[in-house]
Amino acid sequence: MNNAEVDALIVDLQAGGAQRKHAVTQLYSEFSGKFTRFLQLRGAPESESEDLMHDIFLAFIKRCDGFTPSGQGRGWLWSVVRSKLADRYRQTIKENTESYEDNWQVESGSYDEARLQACIAGQMSVFTQDYPEGAQALSWVIDDELDLRSVAELLGRSYGATREFMSQIRSRLRAYIDPCLLG
Repeated sequence: MNNAEVDALIVDLQAGGAQRKHAVTQLYSEFSGKFTRFLQLRGAPESESEDLMHDIFLAFIKRCDGFTPSGQGRGWLWSVVRSKLADRYRQTIKENTESYEDNWQVESGSYDEARLQACIAGQMSVFTQDYPEGAQALSWVIDDELDLRSVAELLGRSYGATREFMSQIRSRLRAYIDPCLLG
């Protein structure tokens, strides 16, 4: 689904009634899987992902009146998703006032797939908090399979600047993920 089609669906959200219902159905069909993967890759447990999805679609409806169609519909959707994820992080931080205990170390000589995945999920969550724009850009490339030119448009940067930005983000991400891989 291209940006113009997404723009049209957001305009339908603004209209209300049957048009809104149709738009929500179309957007959910097209994006729910991508949004769920995005949330889970950034540390949202599967049990919370569905609740977050409901919050996200309610936010689309609440915020759609502020949207002006300009060919950036996908970017607008993702900005709402990122905002709801940030809200979840803030809520989690409030609930977990105890200090973070780093128990992700894998003993030498042993390999535990579940522990590795948990470590990477935790590190991705921290990376997303530290570099939200970079995490979003990576998501567009990996999850949405957008090319760098599309990402450059969404970020409002030149192609060259986006290529350099993505290179820096990959390097920063390695610093977060390497401790999981090195044990």
